[in-house]
Amino acid sequence: MNNKRNYNYLCVIYEDDENFDSQMFELLQLNEVIYIRHDQDVNDDGDLKKPHYHFVIKLKTACTLSALAKRVGVSENMIEPVKKSFNSSLKYLIHFKDDNKFNYDIDDVKSNSEKLLKRFKELVADEIPGGEHVMSIQDYIDSQTDYVKMRDLGRYANSIGVWNYFMRYYQYIRDIVSEHNGEISAKRYHDSSGFFMD
Repeated sequence: MNNKRNYNYLCVIYEDDENFDSQMFELLQLNEVIYIRHDQDVNDDGDLKKPHYHFVIKLKTACTLSALAKRVGVSENMIEPVKKSFNSSLKYLIHFKDDNKFNYDIDDVKSNSEKLLKRFKELVADEIPGGEHVMSIQDYIDSQTDYVKMRDLGRYANSIGVWNYFMRYYQYIRDIVSEHNGEISAKRYHDSSGFFMD
């Protein structure tokens, strides 16, 4: 029996497990967890694996693997201590930059900790070229059907972990917002001008 205590663990649970709901509940009660649902993973034969959730767990108080497994309600083979770095475990959630596996979307990752979710988003954002971050902000602006306010855009940039890029390219982004809002105004003027005609 291994009595080594650890702070950081990885856990996998399956949706078809009869105890899935209670396992999910117990995991979300832990200090800090971040997780994702995988439904596009394939085995060596190319067949889809059954849907499952990957969790990265950060505990406030170290505990043994067996104690954690008992608390969560899973067998010990479903939990392991973080072997590599904590950051590489976070990246694994979306198979970040792994060309041999399906790459999940950053927004698929959930957490019971805003701090941990922000850490994950910043970690991934730091390895994506700045231009891609600016394009994600520009895509957001282009998708809006109403005026865009800079304060709302700032909140959006912070929520997706690209605040640094938002500030670095602020002038450019502000110009795009100004252009977008001008197009909205012109469209509204054009649409309302027919109202005054006979």
